[in-house]
Amino acid sequence: MIIADKTALQGTARDANGPGWESLRLLVRSDGMGFSMTETRVLPGATLRLEYKHHVEACYCIAGAGQVVETATGAVHEIRAGVLYAPNAHDAHEVRVPEGGDPLLLICVFSPALEGDEVHGPDGSYPAPRD
Repeated sequence: MIIADKTALQGTARDANGPGWESLRLLVRSDGMGFSMTETRVLPGATLRLEYKHHVEACYCIAGAGQVVETATGAVHEIRAGVLYAPNAHDAHEVRVPEGGDPLLLICVFSPALEGDEVHGPDGSYPAPRD
């Protein structure tokens, strides 16, 4: 059985961050579950341009508010606690959190699993799984 205590993971290689975001990787590839799970905070004022070319993800909001914008269509979706979004077709998208608001707190699942130390590349994607 895997028990992950976020306080024990903070400050380790599983505690990743970049401009406008922080992500604690609760489950990673080496855990052998076939998917990874993160607790991710998108910070106020951030606009993240993302396109996961090698992974699919599902993000469930547990606190805060923001928007997800579908790059291809311009469709804007309001995200708040209790809302899930999943760019299931490797959709390019933006995650926006208004300046002065609360961080958007998301529980995210990625498949295939993340190694745990990934950060977004210039194209908004994580690298392909290592193998």
